[in-house]
Amino acid sequence: MLPGISVLRRFARRLPMTLCVALLLVGGAHANEPVGYKAAYKVVGKPSLKTQADKQHALFDYFLNNALHGKGKQDFEKVAKQVKNKITWRDDDGKNAYDEAFVRSYAFARTLDLQGMPDTIMLIPCMESQWHGKKGRKSADYGYWQLTPEVLREIQALDYVPAAVKKADINQLRADATLSTRAAQAHLHRYHFYFAKVAGFGESDAWLLTFTAFNWGAGNVKRMLAEMAAQGVKADFSSFYHHLYAVHRKNPGDRSLKAAVEYVPSLWNIAQLVKESR
Repeated sequence: MLPGISVLRRFARRLPMTLCVALLLVGGAHANEPVGYKAAYKVVGKPSLKTQADKQHALFDYFLNNALHGKGKQDFEKVAKQVKNKITWRDDDGKNAYDEAFVRSYAFARTLDLQGMPDTIMLIPCMESQWHGKKGRKSADYGYWQLTPEVLREIQALDYVPAAVKKADINQLRADATLSTRAAQAHLHRYHFYFAKVAGFGESDAWLLTFTAFNWGAGNVKRMLAEMAAQGVKADFSSFYHHLYAVHRKNPGDRSLKAAVEYVPSLWNIAQLVKESR
């Protein structure tokens, strides 16, 4: 995950503690959400690898179907096809790193309190670390969610995060499945709150922008949205993605832009992979 600078830092600190706690408890599928969104949370069947994979896929599919259109959809599908081989590659024993990560993470994910967030968030650590608690460099991206020290210090400074997260040693926190996931949830919640409640994007757009911001940094996403507004472009995830793709094409050597363009398409490929593997 690229560090970036959170645009929500001062905003989050100004929120009253009770309101922040309430925000963390807001469900991803609200009562006034479209029927299809709520239905995606209701994949039937006993808890299993298959039902977990089906639910993650159904939610991601819903987000994409509701958010993508026009040139943004064409660009997204092109990139998803380009990165597919990297995601679906299997070794001589037929094993795939991301599918193995999904299997390893299942025992944890099935008991996780999602705090109303979509199950698709658990695709992130499968891609970031292949669900390994000690992957990466401690001075940079490290642990299950590949959080940086800079990002974690921001999270630990928030009033509403659990005491165990606030007090933990940064390296131990990142290598602990529960603590790192609680920290990542706080990180994702504040991004989603901005895109959904402050910027006013619809739920599908807000979550796809949140996933992008997790990798690229909310500051980068917000600056690009501001550039689009200055050009008179009505922003949604699809137009944002088209703009991001165009900027990347003009700067093919920029690794940050390449990672941002490929991030959500890669997550979508993982969602398809784990569903098709069951």
